[in-house]
Amino acid sequence: MTGEGIHRVSAVERQKHNPGRVSVFLDGEFAFGIDEEALFRHPIHEGDELTDAFIDGVLLADERSRAKSSALRWLSRRGMATGELGRKLRDRGFSDRTVLRIIADLARVGLLNDTEYAASYVSSRMLQRPCSRRLLVQELTRKGIRQEDAEAAAGQAYGPEGEQKTAESLLRKKMAQLKGEDPRKARNKCAAFLVRRGFDWDVIRGALDAAGRMNEEDAEV
Repeated sequence: MTGEGIHRVSAVERQKHNPGRVSVFLDGEFAFGIDEEALFRHPIHEGDELTDAFIDGVLLADERSRAKSSALRWLSRRGMATGELGRKLRDRGFSDRTVLRIIADLARVGLLNDTEYAASYVSSRMLQRPCSRRLLVQELTRKGIRQEDAEAAAGQAYGPEGEQKTAESLLRKKMAQLKGEDPRKARNKCAAFLVRRGFDWDVIRGALDAAGRMNEEDAEV
C-alpha cells in the first residue's frame, strides 16, 4: 500500500491456505490481510474507497481479533495469570495497546482472574509437590502475579502450624526412602531435599531435630 489519502479496493479475496482470512487489494496491489471477524466489524467490498484512518482501524481490529484468538486458545489449555498471558501476547508481536485491551476484555468476562488463578495454583502445587511459602511466592510472581497477591495466596496454603509441619511431613517420606543408608549421609540428603523445596534453615533444622527425636523414641520401643 502506497501513498496517502484515499485508496480504491480493487479486490477482496479469501486466502487459499488460510480460509479464515481474506486478502485486500488496494489500487491493484495487495495491501493487507485480515480475518473474518475484523471484516465483519469493518465491511470492505470491491470498489469501496478507503481512507488511511479507516485502514488503520481495520488493521487494529484485525490485530485484536488475532490476539484474542491466541489468548483463548492458550487459556483453553490451562489457566494463566494476567502477567503471563500479557508476556506471551507481546512475544507474539502484539502491541501494548492491543494486549491491554484483550486482557481487560477477558478479565471483564471472568476468563482472567489472578486471585482465583493463584489460589488454584497453590492448591495444586501443595497437593502434588509441597514446598515452602517463599518458593510459592517466587513461582507465582514469575507467572505475573503481583507480590502482595502471591503472598496472600501462599499464606492460605498453611494453617496455624505453618511450614514446620509441612517440612516434617516431607522429611518423614524422604527418610523412608533412605532407610538403611548411613545416618549422616541420609541426614545430609534430607537437608538438601528440603533446601530444594525452598525451606529456610531454621525450618529444616527443626524438621531434622523432630525426625531425630522420633527415631530415638522408635529405638526405645
